[in-house]
Amino acid sequence: MKRLAVTTFFIFLTLTLTAGEKSMEKPDIKLNPHPKMRYEIMLTIRDAPGPFESVTAFAYYETNSECVPEQAISGARLNVRTDIPVDLKPAGENSYRGTVYMDLLKDEDYYGLGVCRWKLISFNAPMKAGEVTFGPAIMGDEISSEKLKTQFFPKSYFGDSSVIKDTHTGGLPMSEPVARAPGKFFSTTLIAEENFE
Repeated sequence: MKRLAVTTFFIFLTLTLTAGEKSMEKPDIKLNPHPKMRYEIMLTIRDAPGPFESVTAFAYYETNSECVPEQAISGARLNVRTDIPVDLKPAGENSYRGTVYMDLLKDEDYYGLGVCRWKLISFNAPMKAGEVTFGPAIMGDEISSEKLKTQFFPKSYFGDSSVIKDTHTGGLPMSEPVARAPGKFFSTTLIAEENFE
């Protein structure tokens, strides 16, 4: 009887998980055919100890959670999320420029629970040097308010073969460690400029 109860529990658990997975299948995300809320973003790198193997960018979007079904076990609602590559072009020495749209993705009712409304969460510019990827980023609300964002990264990480492979590091704001030893850090500055169509 005990074995039957355990077997029944695992069958129920499998069916529940499968049902949860089906309800949260990634929807068919469509682009807005005529986005208008455009921002030009400039990335400037200062005092890096060497060249980067690559500097890329992507925009991270997320929906509200009310429009997605609850998870079968936890009852949580997980936002729909997606990354969209951003074409980052050189714009002078150690500078790059890219374009993001607040309204790039089309709001739709994916699960029959109401319209999922997309929001630009952040613009991210991974910069790879050896085993380390430095990750300057600026949040969506900082983009829309056209704030300048400067972040600091330790120069000692640059080209350090002793670090764990594929290490990702975010930047620091101006802080006591940076102010105390500014020569040990390089910086990135991200700034957005509204250019609505």
